[in-house]
Amino acid sequence: MSGLMEKVKKLTTTLGGVAVLAVAVVCFNIIASRAFFRADVTQDKLFSLSKGTKNLLSKLEDEVSIKLYFSRSLRDLPPAIKTYATRVEEVLREYVANSKGSLRLQVIDPRPDTDDEEWARKSGVQGVRLPSGEEMFFGVVFAYRDKETAIPYLDPRREEQLEYDLTETLVNIRRKEKANIGIVSWLPVAGGGNPNPMNPMDSGRGEDWVFVSELRKSAEVKVLEPSLTEVPQEISVLLVVHPKEPSEAFEYAIDQFVLRGGRVIVAVDPFSRTDLALNGRQAQMMGQMPKSSSNLPKLFGAWGVKFNPDQIVGDLAQPTQINAGAGPLNYPLFVALGGDSFAKTSIGGSLHQMLYAEGGELEKADGGAYNFESLLLTSAESGVVSAGTAMFQQPQDLIRDLKSENKRRTLAAMVRGKFKSAFTAAPPAAPGPDGKPAQSGAPHLAEAAGEGTVVIIADVDFIYDQNAVDKMQFINQIMVRPRNDNLSFVLNAVDVLGGSEDLLNIRSKGRLARPFTRLVAIERNAQARWKEEEDKLSNRLTELQKKLSELQAQRTDGSRMSMTPEQQREIERFRSEEIDVRRRRREVRKSLREDIEALGKRLLVANMLLVPLAVSGLGIGVFINRSRRRRGGGSSHA
Repeated sequence: MSGLMEKVKKLTTTLGGVAVLAVAVVCFNIIASRAFFRADVTQDKLFSLSKGTKNLLSKLEDEVSIKLYFSRSLRDLPPAIKTYATRVEEVLREYVANSKGSLRLQVIDPRPDTDDEEWARKSGVQGVRLPSGEEMFFGVVFAYRDKETAIPYLDPRREEQLEYDLTETLVNIRRKEKANIGIVSWLPVAGGGNPNPMNPMDSGRGEDWVFVSELRKSAEVKVLEPSLTEVPQEISVLLVVHPKEPSEAFEYAIDQFVLRGGRVIVAVDPFSRTDLALNGRQAQMMGQMPKSSSNLPKLFGAWGVKFNPDQIVGDLAQPTQINAGAGPLNYPLFVALGGDSFAKTSIGGSLHQMLYAEGGELEKADGGAYNFESLLLTSAESGVVSAGTAMFQQPQDLIRDLKSENKRRTLAAMVRGKFKSAFTAAPPAAPGPDGKPAQSGAPHLAEAAGEGTVVIIADVDFIYDQNAVDKMQFINQIMVRPRNDNLSFVLNAVDVLGGSEDLLNIRSKGRLARPFTRLVAIERNAQARWKEEEDKLSNRLTELQKKLSELQAQRTDGSRMSMTPEQQREIERFRSEEIDVRRRRREVRKSLREDIEALGKRLLVANMLLVPLAVSGLGIGVFINRSRRRRGGGSSHA
């Protein structure tokens, strides 16, 4: 009888435990469905609000309304859009949770032929036609006092920029007045001329370059002419882009602007392919040799900065893969900056990747009196090549000329100090319309009253749209997605020099797609081996051509067009060597593919098997441990 009672007791205990567990699961699901919480375990906190956004939200005082329009009830919504819409809503709820009650969020499903659909259109949300013929709305509207600003369509392809887009819109709608930014450029960064007919999305000569478009969102941008002799008083930050052969009056205008307390960002270049592409043909038509370098020699000397406009910097450890005609080529003069290339400063400390396109080097001059702070650096495997020959050489030839000098080089720098003028007096003013010298505006300043700041970047091509962004046609507008952090670097510099650092660490949060650094290393090593083989072939070719020239010079029969048997043997020997080198190159490429495929298989096995096996093993271990405890408890009870 006692045995029967013991079994009944155990059964009752088991059923009771199951019932309690079932109730607990139901309660947990009810609570979870109503509560909003999540954990971000990614390395760069990709799915958490950044410190900059949280700081902005904590400072909000007035109420801001946010309306998220999403056509959730449509049947044929793409699954990717549904998933992204959930992500957007979660992010917006985090905004609300961190705003201390200043933000109000409404999630609206604008069904067809309803007032909600009409309000979505009026507010600037753009409908997108689905393959089924139905119109989908997926946008957000910020309303503050009497102003409304919309993000017309939340493109999933801009997921990495979601927080930046939302925070930037919030900042702009509350901004009382915009900063005044001046741009003076020898390149058509602010439009002018016709766009490239071969590429409708190329803003090279038509619309603003993207970095200018981004500046216009938060600042009043004034485009100044290279012929300027005085920077307007209202300008707080001035961007000087590619100053080619600047006049003395221009350099004096920048000099006095800095001494008055103005902040300057200068981008120079020893060899600008962008300039050659946009202006080189025009120079050739006029019978001139295209000039693609820029410099501010007098100002750089006064600021204690050395810049050699005849040298291009390359980095053998950080090349960018390009299409060189004969196939992909790791090109070290397009430096793929990453990791410790970024100095831990407010401008570049949060950046991850940049493309530095055939730029130059900056150094602190001997005896420089001002603080010189590196912002961008190469690795120790850097070297230089001649800018004068870059226009005429193929990429493979430039690579062969590049030798590592075991030296880290500065590519961009910030110079600070109480600057002195580069001029003893104002240069003679140009004659006015009446032939008399024009009257100078402000009196000459010999020294600044306080500390000033200038940022110098030894590359111009890095901000060209083709090197900085990807453009996608969407209905009747162009969607832009950053390809790297090139634009972020410029915009961060403007924010820092303009006194506003709110958006710095939002522009370049961690990337959703992380590179396989080991794959990159394998490919780079294989490329280096291939380069050695190519160098051997090129050197052998040079030797053969020299030998052939010598043999031809020895001919005395007057028939220099025919080949002697000795020449033919030399050519055959070279061809045999060439075939051998090509075979070895194929073997290197084959080894490269095998290494990458083997690593890919290992990663696939790790993702598909190791993690599930580890979880299963943990579960089995817990089960065995509990079983042992139960058996131990039962035997002790007996």
